Amino acid sequence: MNLQTRLLFFLFLSFGANLYGQTTVKGRLLSADQKPLPEASITLLRLPDSTVVFQHKTDADGFYRLHPTNAGSFVIQVHALGFAEYHSEAFTLTMGEQRLLDAIYLRADLTEIAAVVVSGRQPGIRQYVDKLVVDVEGSVLSEGNNALELLEKTPGIVSDGKGNFSIQGRAGANVRIDGRETYLTGAQLASMLRGMQAADVAKLELMSNPSAREDAAGTAGIINIVTKRNKRSGFGGDVFVRGSQSRKSQATVGGGIHYKVNGLNMYANGSVGREQSEDSTRIERQFFDNGLLSSIQQQKEIQELNPGKFHSLRTGASYEFNDGGVLDASFHWMRGRFISSSLIDMVTSSAAGATTQTAATNNQFDETFNNLTFNVNYVNKYEGEDHFLKINFDYAPHGNAYNNSFRTDIMDLANNNVRTSARANVQDLSNTTYAGRLDYSKPFNDRAKLELGWKATYFFINNDVQNDTLSGTSWRRDAGTSNQFQYTQHIQAVYAMYSGQFNRFEYQAGLRGEYTFIKANQVTLSNISQQRYFDLFPNGFLLYNINNNHTIRSSFSSRIERPGDHDINAFRIYQDAFTYSEGNPELKPERSYIGEVGHGFKNVLFTTMSMSYGYDVINWISRVGSNPGENLTRPANIGNFKNYSASVMYNNSFFSWWTASHYLNAFHNNYRGEIDDVILNSEGSSWSANSRHTLQIKWGLRAEIAAYYNSGVTTGAMRTDQRYGVDVAAEKKLMNDRAMLKLAVTGLIRNANPQYTSTYGDLIIAHSAFPDNRKLMLSLSYRFGE
Repeated sequence: MNLQTRLLFFLFLSFGANLYGQTTVKGRLLSADQKPLPEASITLLRLPDSTVVFQHKTDADGFYRLHPTNAGSFVIQVHALGFAEYHSEAFTLTMGEQRLLDAIYLRADLTEIAAVVVSGRQPGIRQYVDKLVVDVEGSVLSEGNNALELLEKTPGIVSDGKGNFSIQGRAGANVRIDGRETYLTGAQLASMLRGMQAADVAKLELMSNPSAREDAAGTAGIINIVTKRNKRSGFGGDVFVRGSQSRKSQATVGGGIHYKVNGLNMYANGSVGREQSEDSTRIERQFFDNGLLSSIQQQKEIQELNPGKFHSLRTGASYEFNDGGVLDASFHWMRGRFISSSLIDMVTSSAAGATTQTAATNNQFDETFNNLTFNVNYVNKYEGEDHFLKINFDYAPHGNAYNNSFRTDIMDLANNNVRTSARANVQDLSNTTYAGRLDYSKPFNDRAKLELGWKATYFFINNDVQNDTLSGTSWRRDAGTSNQFQYTQHIQAVYAMYSGQFNRFEYQAGLRGEYTFIKANQVTLSNISQQRYFDLFPNGFLLYNINNNHTIRSSFSSRIERPGDHDINAFRIYQDAFTYSEGNPELKPERSYIGEVGHGFKNVLFTTMSMSYGYDVINWISRVGSNPGENLTRPANIGNFKNYSASVMYNNSFFSWWTASHYLNAFHNNYRGEIDDVILNSEGSSWSANSRHTLQIKWGLRAEIAAYYNSGVTTGAMRTDQRYGVDVAAEKKLMNDRAMLKLAVTGLIRNANPQYTSTYGDLIIAHSAFPDNRKLMLSLSYRFGE
């Protein structure tokens, strides 16, 4: 037992010995269809004069706890947006009593006007003290998208389409599923998200300032993808079929079953899909020599995915014991294969405009991923919802296999010479993760709580790459780029958090310590490097309730981004004869500090201002390659980064049948540093807007319209251009509400030509894409059983 574990165990025993009773009323708030209702107002009223004794808001799962200071007779009053007001029957409490009330089911506040009927729903975007929550399960527009497309259109998130995400302009967001690490980054993460359907997602949680309870990884914060779980009782299930058409076609079929009775909840969901797409890009590269333009490359590329196939299976079971303890086990399997090809035509010209070289490339890509995640967790509950011990274990083996090749025919016009460059790349990439954690929470009274935790993570990657080059008519192994690379990361973490209330103030202070061991083994070169370091990550939240309508909140956190295996693997990966990438084994961890302050009005209007400072920022930079006309992309530590951000979120109802959520964000990024004796001085301002409208119509018909705009983002040496779009969708309930027909058009209005520019040293790149981003989707689902 190491020192951190012994210390945590001692603290558990110390605080566990101080258990004492207090008068508590607890329960859960659900909608009529058994969905939890978060952020609802629960008020305990004393009889006979209805004096307010205690007020509380339900948590994300609909639970609440109330602590009267005296015995007596009481009633509970409930207010939730879109639902009828509720008053409980009168009940009596004695001092020290622990009362568990039956679940409260709220009925929707139905309003019928002419041809319109409204049922209460949570706002599409909700702001909590520590996170922004985007409802996906209640959105018609999520249908037909994969998880990568879903994140690209989420308020506050900027995606580069390659598995890298920013929150409020800050790069380096960490993506999780159901609160657990995916242990994937970059292209691996993008592949997994492409194979995950948005229809399986319940909500997205954006934590720009996570608490000490969360891992410190992710300099921009955390994006948590919360998947759907069974909430219905008895036996039942659903089946669905979904088809869509863009330039090419896509289709998915699947379904699920569930069984929930007497504390036992079992479920299984699966889907199979196939997709095709066609995209094109235009790239211009300008090469300079001592500040003077020397040559220009103009490249046209057509990419075709034919086909992409994916399979997904999620299954699990949980059991709630009589004492409130819950044992849960789950298994998630995702497998996909994407076969694609591209044709590239490139023309190289001199500064004067004369053509000096032409090149034609044929690329073939065959990528397979196979991801497994096993999870077992147990929650032991003591008195009250806030007094518990959680034990969690994850086992996650992932694998990626690549079989790629390209052939480039190059004609040098100056000497009328034709030559061929060809490469074949076979890569077997596997990573395996073991993670275990303990979380303990102990309330001291109705206004104070201590949380302690420990987590250990072991992560191992084996990357075996074989590169062959064409010599004449035969293939030969390229010993200079073929390699085997192994990467080990071991993290031990402990944390402590104390939260409480004082008059109108609510506060939380936390400290997390993480010990990191990293071993990088370049097996081919017989070169092993190791790193060991320990970091402390302070964190704090402060909330001031001015009155029932106004609140002010502030928070602070420190974060870290450790270089991943692909960041430090020094061997090259070729895209074609002129374009390649490689890692940087000299990378240092990136660190950042984030501060936020915000105001809330009636849970409908929220404003937030933040500032972030980071140093040793990890950023992939495109630069001139080893030979003339080549370009290399390689990560480097940029000196420092500053981000200033302001955002406004507003939920409103134009009419009783028309509700909307709006999000507006403006930010400024500033990068300063020196890379390989080249000064980087890059900054730019940006703004983005997202507006989602839901129209509740009679006869079981509901429509949704979403519009988004992003002016462009400065990240390191790169600046993206504007992106925008308008999506529309409608759904109709059939067969006594058991069947659902959905029709959606994504990209009805959209930017058909997103662009970016990269400027560094002697290379300027202008990239212009023509993605397959307009899609017509039709789906039919049927629910059977209970």
